[in-house]
Amino acid sequence: MRTFLGILVGLIGGFVLGIALSSFIGVLGMALFNEPMGIKYLPYFTAIMCAVVVPIIDQKNLKSD
Repeated sequence: MRTFLGILVGLIGGFVLGIALSSFIGVLGMALFNEPMGIKYLPYFTAIMCAVVVPIIDQKNLKSD
């Protein structure tokens, strides 16, 4: 159950992080190069990456306690 919760938190948090990062890259591209820039599907990539990383970090922290 704890692993499933970690995956769920990683998916939601990674998606939000990807949206924020994508917006930041877009604004930075407009400011520097005067044209929109970005990485296609960035929120999905960060969501998958965080869904893998968060349970791993949680397991390491659980073992050290």
